[in-house]
Amino acid sequence: MGCHRPAATAGGRAALPSHSFFLRRPLRLHLSFPTSPAAVASLSFQAARGDDASSVFLQTPSVAGGRIIVLSLVIIASFQVLGSAEGHKTAVPAIFVFGDGMLDVGNNNYLPSDAPQADYPYYGIDFPGSEPTGRFSNGYNMADFIAKDMGFKMSPPAYLSLNSSIKMETNFTGVNYASAGAGIQIIMNDEATIPFVYQVKNFNDTVSQMEANLGHQKLSKLLAKSLFLISIGTMDLSVNIWRVLRYSRKPSPFNIPYTLSSYKAIIMQLYGLGARKFGIINIQPLGCQPWMRKNLENNVDCNDSMNSLAREFNDGLKPLFSNLSSQLSGLSYSIADFYAFSNATFMNPRAYGFVNINSTCCIPPCTPEHEPPCQNRKQHWFWDLSYTTERAAKLAASAFYDGPARFTAPVNFKRLIKMK
Repeated sequence: MGCHRPAATAGGRAALPSHSFFLRRPLRLHLSFPTSPAAVASLSFQAARGDDASSVFLQTPSVAGGRIIVLSLVIIASFQVLGSAEGHKTAVPAIFVFGDGMLDVGNNNYLPSDAPQADYPYYGIDFPGSEPTGRFSNGYNMADFIAKDMGFKMSPPAYLSLNSSIKMETNFTGVNYASAGAGIQIIMNDEATIPFVYQVKNFNDTVSQMEANLGHQKLSKLLAKSLFLISIGTMDLSVNIWRVLRYSRKPSPFNIPYTLSSYKAIIMQLYGLGARKFGIINIQPLGCQPWMRKNLENNVDCNDSMNSLAREFNDGLKPLFSNLSSQLSGLSYSIADFYAFSNATFMNPRAYGFVNINSTCCIPPCTPEHEPPCQNRKQHWFWDLSYTTERAAKLAASAFYDGPARFTAPVNFKRLIKMK
């Protein structure tokens, strides 16, 4: 489930700056000069992004062009640093993110303290500057890596971190509305999370602000080309089981068709507001999350009944979106099979570079006052009781963007955003 903020230490905890999602990246410059006037001088500019790097290559046929090269470098470096949409072409004009804690980049930081939150160490230990940003991860999360795959620096900023009206400037990348604890249904105290339907209401406010800047026609074109990334439904399934484990009650019948019907209604709302391209991430094997495993006798096996619920929900997503795409003109979609990707990893973890797929890397409450996180974080699938490590999120995002066909249907994200 979600992680709640622990009590502050005696010294208190420094408030996080609201602009923490726009941290600059360290730059590595590589210069190679010709050994003779006839040689070709080449220069590459690299912006380091952890394990990733993007390069721009400039060439000139003579040494005399060296000054031009250096001048070009200055120009490139200046607009590359200013904004992710300014320095290079992105695959889509913007990304709008909806869902739960898997995609949350800090919205819950601004909710009451009883909300699931991750704005304290050791969360963010591997984020640039080791800064806890509100991501339920040791570093970047899946929203960040999908955004990176599309040419952005990271996920667009959290909606609640925006302290002024949206201005359609050149560095606009979209908005992230995801909130840990959110469900398709309103299943928690709505002050402790932002349910899916409320996230769409926030997007409606965003659309109004964007339209005031762009006008209706330009806005419609921008939204139609943008990606709407959604991961939702985990909480709808898991809360019912959590109540059973906590209060020893019999599980209430979970109405998956009704939940899917509610999902469909919200997607139609987004379509009515201008959304056309939907990247949908289905539910992972819930019964294999550490919070579920630890309630079993051996702490290793997965909970088959929870996984069965997840499969039933996932099986309903394909006909839901297939029907929507035939009913609503211009709607296209890709369903990323997080369940299948997780299961493939669990079946052969070493093939994916993992040595631990059962337990947490950071034991709750995951603070410096308690046991430190594992050292081999890149070899752990789970960061905490519910959420994956940065590396697991990165591998999954790569599979969904341009990976094997068995992990996406009917197309992968890369093909989705190229569809007219």
